[in-house]
Amino acid sequence: MALRLVTHTQNRKDSAPARAYVRIPRWRIQVLLVVSALLFLRVAFRLGELQILRSEELATKAAREINHEITLRPGRGVITDRHGNALAIDVERESLWVVPAYIPPDKAPRLALTLAPLLGQDEQKILEAMTNTERYWINVARWLEPAVAERIALLGEPGLRLIYEPRRIYPQGSFASQIIGAVNFNNDGIGGVESFYNTALKGITGTLTAEFDPFRNPIAIAPQQRQPPRDGVNLTLTIDPFIQNMIEAELKNAVERHQADGGSIVVMETATGAIRGMASWPPFDPNRYYDYPPEVYSRNPAVNDLYEPGSTFKIITVAAALETGAATADTPIYDPGVVQRLGTQFHNWDRAGNGTIDATGVLYYSSNVGALQLNEMTGAERFYRIVRDFGFGEPTGIELGGEERGLVHDPTSPLYNDALLLTNSYGQGIAVTPLQMVRAVAAIANNGLLMKPYVVEKFCEVDTCTYTEPTPVRQVVDPGVAWTIRRMLVHSANHYAPVVWVHRTGSWADQWLVPGYQVAAKTGTSSIPIPGGTYDPNFTIGSVLGFAPAEESRYAVLVKIDRPKDDIWGVGTAIPVFYNVMDELIRYARIPPDPALFSPGQ
Repeated sequence: MALRLVTHTQNRKDSAPARAYVRIPRWRIQVLLVVSALLFLRVAFRLGELQILRSEELATKAAREINHEITLRPGRGVITDRHGNALAIDVERESLWVVPAYIPPDKAPRLALTLAPLLGQDEQKILEAMTNTERYWINVARWLEPAVAERIALLGEPGLRLIYEPRRIYPQGSFASQIIGAVNFNNDGIGGVESFYNTALKGITGTLTAEFDPFRNPIAIAPQQRQPPRDGVNLTLTIDPFIQNMIEAELKNAVERHQADGGSIVVMETATGAIRGMASWPPFDPNRYYDYPPEVYSRNPAVNDLYEPGSTFKIITVAAALETGAATADTPIYDPGVVQRLGTQFHNWDRAGNGTIDATGVLYYSSNVGALQLNEMTGAERFYRIVRDFGFGEPTGIELGGEERGLVHDPTSPLYNDALLLTNSYGQGIAVTPLQMVRAVAAIANNGLLMKPYVVEKFCEVDTCTYTEPTPVRQVVDPGVAWTIRRMLVHSANHYAPVVWVHRTGSWADQWLVPGYQVAAKTGTSSIPIPGGTYDPNFTIGSVLGFAPAEESRYAVLVKIDRPKDDIWGVGTAIPVFYNVMDELIRYARIPPDPALFSPGQ
């Protein structure tokens, strides 16, 4: 049933309500008008104060709050080996920042407790950052792993901000670490080419001037001024990945097998000066350089550490005698094993004499007494001139930070004395770097022409690449003298062939150092200076220095093993390593055997 609402109306005249009029006193209206006028004047005065009297001050405050200039960091340049394999690159990783103003105080402890295991940090340290009211923007953790960053993002906390920033990554780990170096948290290079080319690799920073919201995001509709950054240069190194891997493995095996303190192996291309491999022990991982002592991650022993070269320096002694005409290859020298000079005895390593020998015999028998007499024939002035010409006592100029000059006390030095001329002849009382020794012997292989070593093959900036050209430094000795010394060094190398043969087969045999090839080499046992002006009686440094092939040489190599515990003379430790390295290099370069040496069954 539908209901209907029925209404009754009365006569319009009867139903009209009575109207009453309230009379407001005039004085009230006047008071209201006066109050309104005063309020208006107050507002007008305040507006005038803010917009006219304090406009500049307030505009400055507002600009300081919302207008910022931030630095746009460029990408650090890429470093690759000569075959284009990445050795150092920048990757984008998220870093965690907190905005304390957006984290409620009652929520901070729980949030810090949640983040601590994710970040691997102390809970209290995170909580202090979240409750720091003196700073608006605080970094808590840098370069998070993607999985960790994703879990933090899922928290959805407005006071947690994940910001991308580049991080230096070394994909090959410790490979060639001393050559490459590392980058610290300030994006500055430490050691290696990262340090030497730090400014160029960092690039040029840009700027963004704009209005920012509380989360440091630029406000899109506000005007912006942007100066884009320019990325750093890209470097291609001379390092050959096969050679570098091979010498690192050989060095590791030798150090561990002989319980040595360290060592270095350097491989240099004799005709150009290009470094194809440079390894030192111990290595380090530049991705986590801070886990190692500074003396490990900030130094490259091949260019930063000095040592007395020992008998390998006799190559320079013979070169000085022959180049200056003080002696010839056939000049007879009597070696009794022990001689008296300046009131002191000078002797061979075993005090045994070798009778009448020549310059070839000095190298073959590694005669200290013979080398000493050659220096007496040459004289201090001529000897040290040749020493300086070979580059000792000055940096080589290679693109690696902190290169040492070496120590050469010639007659112009206040520390010089006549005994130094005698001891320097067999590599004592003079200090060199491994790289200096490799460069010097490479000059003998290169017909007496000294080359500048280099480790950067290509330097690319934007779209322009510059290639390093081989740089001759000076002609140190006559090509004929260099040829004569090469023949002597081939003879010297074969003196140690049986040591290699025993190492390989366990039996003695009359073989070439590397069968089928003429290899030039000289061994050395280096005494180690200790405080008090004496030498360590228990340990030495063993080294082998040489090149191959003897004619039209391709590579110069130094193997240096520091303080081997099972070989007091050191050379027995270094010789097999030198053989292995040379054998691998010859095979890798596909150098054909010397026809003059090849015969069936050899």
